[in-house]
Amino acid sequence: MLDVLLRREPFLALSALAVNAAVARRVDGLIAGHAVTTIAYLLQREVGSDGARDALRELMTDFHVAAVTDECVRLALSSPLRDFEDAVTQIAAAQAGAALIVTRDTPDFAASSVPAFLPEAFLAML
Repeated sequence: MLDVLLRREPFLALSALAVNAAVARRVDGLIAGHAVTTIAYLLQREVGSDGARDALRELMTDFHVAAVTDECVRLALSSPLRDFEDAVTQIAAAQAGAALIVTRDTPDFAASSVPAFLPEAFLAML
């Protein structure tokens, strides 16, 4: 998501195609609740508060939020994933019923209960 919103090269093209799968309603798109605030923070630095809110409003027309609850955080604390943020993402995805996670950081999700795929691998599955 950040590759698309922040126009990060050389990752933009494939990431945009993955995001567009949700925009086109080919898949149900989810974003973990904690990721929304991270996205907002990073966008604010680039485009200001109003621009960030506009971008988030548009994003929320095509994606739903996977809740980050007390239980989610507690489960993430005992997750085999070393990175806590990744553990929260994985637990939120699992609790929301997500079939997979799309990320460029697949090695950090090796022990995830929800399989993680690179954008290009995800696109090949469609």
